[in-house]
Amino acid sequence: MSWKEGEEDREESLRRINERLSQIRIDASRSWKVFRRSILAITGLAMVVSVTLISIFADDIAVEHPSRDLLDTRDTWVNDYEPKRVAPFSEECDWHKQTISLTTLRRWDANWTTALSHEKVNPDDRTFYRDTLEVIELVSLEDNLGYDIDLSLVSVDEDNSSLIWISDQLISNTSYTTIRLTYVFNNEEMHHSWLPDGYDVCIFGTNTEGQDLFSKVLYGSRVSLKIGFTVASLTVIIGTVVGSVSGYYGGRVDEVMMRVTDVFFAVPGLILAMAFVAALQAVESFTMPLWLAILVPTSFLAISARSLVADSILPSSEKKSLASSDSIYSYFKQPVIVLSVIMFLILAGPWEGLFEVTDSWLWRVLSSLIIIFLVVGLVIADRAILDKSSFDDYLGRARSALDWRNPYRYLTLRTLAIFLSVAILHRLSGDTDGEITLIQDFDRLWKVQVALVFTGWPGYARLIRGQVLYVKEMAFVEAARSVGAPPGRIMFRHILPNAWAPLLVAFTLDIGGTILSASGLSFIGLGAEPYAAEWGRLVSDGRTYFPQDWWLILFPGLAIAFTTLGFNLLGDGIRDVVDPKNRS
Repeated sequence: MSWKEGEEDREESLRRINERLSQIRIDASRSWKVFRRSILAITGLAMVVSVTLISIFADDIAVEHPSRDLLDTRDTWVNDYEPKRVAPFSEECDWHKQTISLTTLRRWDANWTTALSHEKVNPDDRTFYRDTLEVIELVSLEDNLGYDIDLSLVSVDEDNSSLIWISDQLISNTSYTTIRLTYVFNNEEMHHSWLPDGYDVCIFGTNTEGQDLFSKVLYGSRVSLKIGFTVASLTVIIGTVVGSVSGYYGGRVDEVMMRVTDVFFAVPGLILAMAFVAALQAVESFTMPLWLAILVPTSFLAISARSLVADSILPSSEKKSLASSDSIYSYFKQPVIVLSVIMFLILAGPWEGLFEVTDSWLWRVLSSLIIIFLVVGLVIADRAILDKSSFDDYLGRARSALDWRNPYRYLTLRTLAIFLSVAILHRLSGDTDGEITLIQDFDRLWKVQVALVFTGWPGYARLIRGQVLYVKEMAFVEAARSVGAPPGRIMFRHILPNAWAPLLVAFTLDIGGTILSASGLSFIGLGAEPYAAEWGRLVSDGRTYFPQDWWLILFPGLAIAFTTLGFNLLGDGIRDVVDPKNRS
């Protein structure tokens, strides 16, 4: 077909695209009209957007920033200039207490010292250093026992405000070995330029380590939002797959899967997450055995290869008979046979030493190809022998399947891509330990996320199962099944797009619940590391000093409540949008 001959087809395709875009704009406009009816939904959206923007621009808003630990895996915070547990907007945030050793000054026959900060860590080369401070005003002077000394015995150099002079009277008095000098210093870096004078420093106060609490709350939004979105996304994916399979096939598959979810529902989610996090405390890195890493993609390959064989290699008459078979036995028979052979190879064959024979990557690729051809042979043998298919012209049909003009070529390419992924996995995983490291530094926050995913997916599975049971009886699903569409395509291309509405609402609400659960685990000591910038951890660190130092738990607690409430209000607004009663 020439370019000119296909002009009508291109115009038709363009027309359909324009119609689709127009319909999307209409649906979006209608949804926004329904959403904006509720002032609470708009408020929730504004709250979520504000927290998200704060987490994105925390580097620019915060006045104090963390450094990376020696493994470059997480943020670490060090003591800073500010006094410990100072109330919000206190002028003491510009004070610095420096210990001066008079013994050292006498040894060097000197009566002056430099105003220096506490030790800080250089994030580039991990070395310790001190900043030179500019003294503005002297506040108090104490001896090593905490008794006041006459402040006139020390002074600041008129020409260099970083030099502190000690009087000869104090130097000669050997009863004093060290003194503690408190002074106001130039602390402009800790001041917020967008606030008026007097209210522009330590707006949330400082914590027990002298760190700016406002900065830690800002950086804590990153941690909480990351946990919320990661856990909610993974639980949606796992719950959707389990619920779709359970609802679509029904019968024994549904019975087994739902009984598994009942086991999870029998124990409160937070209690189960606590037990799971406690069980993971000894795990330092998250690894997967090599045999399991090979088995997972090969299992997916075995299921996908069934469609390839049926659509591109089997004769047309046998495609219809295969497509008309809806029994769960006929669908799972071939994968079970393939997986049984693979498990036999894993348990009885020389699997562990397969990649240790030689360090050559050619050997690993060759072994991968052998396994691939073995899987293909098992698939073809299953279709030919157990289903009594014909062996005639297998090679010819296989060659036509690789032809780009073949309408089923995308199935071939999909399966070949899975073959290639298995080969790459073999290539990259040929290590002497026989395992793959998924997460090198499996710290507490990772453990919290894994625990919440482990305990959160059953709710989504139940929700999706109910939607699938309802949608699969509709006419368009029966039409897709009648033309021979495979079960995977029916579930994920026809049923799920029509069952997403309650899933979206649950996903939005679950983000807030996940943030609250993660904060609760950190509060009881099973979450973030001590003194980390995580809201639950900040509340836990400050509860010892409540109610005297109320700000230590008030501001992190408000951040948790603000974010959770925002997602809940947003979820309620989305529920109104997807409600069929509001579509008119």
